[in-house]
Amino acid sequence: MRGDTSNTVVHPFFVPNATGIGMLLGAGAGASPTMVRLFAKHGQLALEQLAEIVKGSDAYLKVQAHLCVATGGLYIGGFKHSRHHLTRACIVIGAAKLRFIPATGRPPSLTDDVYERLVILSQIIYFDNYMFLAVDGVEPKMTARIEKEFRHELQVRVRFLILYGLD
Repeated sequence: MRGDTSNTVVHPFFVPNATGIGMLLGAGAGASPTMVRLFAKHGQLALEQLAEIVKGSDAYLKVQAHLCVATGGLYIGGFKHSRHHLTRACIVIGAAKLRFIPATGRPPSLTDDVYERLVILSQIIYFDNYMFLAVDGVEPKMTARIEKEFRHELQVRVRFLILYGLD
């Protein structure tokens, strides 16, 4: 697994977690003893890495890891598991006061790192709304602050290239 094309270093958690989910989705994988052992191995590695992430201080990484586990829970039908990790991600967002734009000063330039952080926050909003609409009907209150910021305070403009003089 290569991670992405931006040469960003991917945290070790995401490799065994994605491998485990891929094994669940693999056509014809079955429940052979070898597949069970591999799934257990990758699951154990992912949980160990998740425990290290939770102990750490990188709030965005915590949110991204909890979101990854929450979405993975949907594949296996673990809706309570998904809600639990979504709630934990929202608690981290609230405790760290994560925002799309800084409360004071100018927004930073749009680097790959800043873009990744914005994507994480928008995915949390999307996933919380998806859980509300399609899974459990729990109203998305924990993401209301960042959703309000996303909808009303974030100034996003689409620029169109207008070509003149072309027939």
